[in-house]
Amino acid sequence: MRTKLAILTASLITIGATARLIAPFLGWDQLQERSPYIIIAHCGKPIPLSGPTINAPNSDSSIDVLLVLKGTNNVNSARLWTDYELRQGENYLIFAYYDTGIYQAYEEYRVIPLGVRFSTNSIAGKPLNEQLQILFKQRVDDLNREIQSDEVEKQRLEGGIKKP
Repeated sequence: MRTKLAILTASLITIGATARLIAPFLGWDQLQERSPYIIIAHCGKPIPLSGPTINAPNSDSSIDVLLVLKGTNNVNSARLWTDYELRQGENYLIFAYYDTGIYQAYEEYRVIPLGVRFSTNSIAGKPLNEQLQILFKQRVDDLNREIQSDEVEKQRLEGGIKKP
C-alpha cells in the first residue's frame, strides 16, 4: 500500500512540476507590460506534433517575423507554440515569450489574427501604444465584417428551414 501511495505521490508531483500554467486575461495593459516580446509574424507550415502531448502546444508552426514591436532579438524565422489555431499564410500579432528559437504564446488571447493582406505601413514609425490601438481597431473592423457576412448567411439559411 505504501508503495502505491509513493508512486501516486511521485506521479502527482511530476505532473504538477511540469504543468503549463495558463494565465487568466488581466487586460491589454498588463499583457503588454508582461510580454517580453510583441511581434507581427507570418505563419508558415505547421510542424506536426510528435511524442506525448502532455503539456504540448495545440499548434506548432514555423513563422517569419515581419516586425518586432517589443523585444530585443532580431530573429527572422522561428517556431511558434500556441493553443491558438493558426492558419498557414496568415499574419498575427503575438504577445510572447522567446527561448532558443521558439516563441511561446499559449493563451489564445496572446495571438491576434491580422489576415492575409496585412501591411506594416499603417503602424510604421508610431509608438507601441498607438501601433497596438491601430492593430486592435483593424481586427475589430475585420470581425464586424465577418459578423455581418455571417448574419446574412444565417438569414438565408433560416429562410430554407421549413416550419412544421
